[in-house]
Amino acid sequence: MTDKKTFGSFIKSKRTEKNYSQKELAEMLYVSEGAVSKWERGISYPDITLISEICRILDISEHEFITSSTDTAEREIKAEAKKFRVIRGTWFRVPTILYSAAAVICLICNLAVNHTLSWFFIVLAALICAYSFIPTFTSFFESKKLLAFSATSYLSICLLLLTCAIYTNGFSWFLNACIGILMGYTLLFLPIILSKTKISRWKFLIAFGSVFALSILMIINIRFWNVFPMEKALLMTCYGFAPILLSAYICTLRFDSFLKAGICTALSAVMLYFANFVAERLFGPSDSNLKIDFYNWEECLNGNVNIIVLFSLLLIAFVFIGIGFYRVRKQKK
Repeated sequence: MTDKKTFGSFIKSKRTEKNYSQKELAEMLYVSEGAVSKWERGISYPDITLISEICRILDISEHEFITSSTDTAEREIKAEAKKFRVIRGTWFRVPTILYSAAAVICLICNLAVNHTLSWFFIVLAALICAYSFIPTFTSFFESKKLLAFSATSYLSICLLLLTCAIYTNGFSWFLNACIGILMGYTLLFLPIILSKTKISRWKFLIAFGSVFALSILMIINIRFWNVFPMEKALLMTCYGFAPILLSAYICTLRFDSFLKAGICTALSAVMLYFANFVAERLFGPSDSNLKIDFYNWEECLNGNVNIIVLFSLLLIAFVFIGIGFYRVRKQKK
């Protein structure tokens, strides 16, 4: 605590800022006017039990009370926090009012023109979808706002798609559209959400595994509406996801990062090179010429480019692996 004179001057200045008389301050603190006068004249300090109440009434912090000085930094932080709360509240209220007004206007117009509710539901679903992004439903959640945003925005998009599907009497594309959007959300948000959990080490494997499962589900749904060799499509999907899932698993292992990068690059390069051959084996010959002849680029362009890409990626992989082994040996020394 500072000396009594400094403390008294500080209390008096803060009382004056609030336009309180000594009597008014004394009444709010349930003390005598003389006690307040003694504080301001530097004769005595307030009782310790009054500190919190004095700070509340004079709008000062306990740190300012003890040091008898204005904490400029803290007040700036409080002012910025208050400004942020005002902006956040405005950001929430203004779009909410506008969306509500738009919904009411469209409701009235639809009833007035068509004498029934028809296209209004599409507009309503679109407004809900827009609201899920700006200002978003996360204002109603105290924690896990990213999870809340991803869930509410995805569901609002699905609601809009469902409304359009009902309005157009077409459901063949609806589930595929929802699955495709969910794939994007899974890749974008799931690793971030899992990074704050105990299984963060497996976040990429879980994310890519989920996308693989959704891809299988999409193929099954497409087969329900269209005729094609589903078994071959599933095999090709498994082949395509194999290097991704293996790479994601390798990333969970605890060894040098350069070694992991090299192994993943080599694995992806080999699987990419043989993808065309697997596709031809499953679905029959294609128009692509995969022959290799560096003296005949006009007819063997695809084959030449594929082999160059393969060896380029393998070279990069071997460089990574070499650096990884060097780092491991250096750490052991």
